[in-house]
Amino acid sequence: MALRNVMYDDWQMECCGTPFSVGDEVAWQLEGGPSLYTVERHGEEGPDTVGRVRSIQMATQAFEPRPGSDAFEPVEGERWLRPVEKCPKWFVDPVEGSWEQGYFRREVGVLVSLEVSEEDV
Repeated sequence: MALRNVMYDDWQMECCGTPFSVGDEVAWQLEGGPSLYTVERHGEEGPDTVGRVRSIQMATQAFEPRPGSDAFEPVEGERWLRPVEKCPKWFVDPVEGSWEQGYFRREVGVLVSLEVSEEDV
């Protein structure tokens, strides 16, 4: 068995995902490389990777106004992880108490440690 780090983005879960917990067996279409994979729910259909969820961490990102625009951009180096037992269906935007002068934090997904068979590595 081997472990894969998998990022499951908030918008992917909110649109088409099914919440899961530590210990659950899941089957996801993954993209990416050896250090980090992502769950893809909206691309070309491919084979699913089957594995067991060993840990889940909520990923929170800070955002600030983009100069000269009404849009926001991630603040480099301001991302936090905290362990959770279950992935939510809906994520918090903005995180309570984080909004000040345009700066805010929001939950952007979960980082999952997924145990897969050696053939899927």
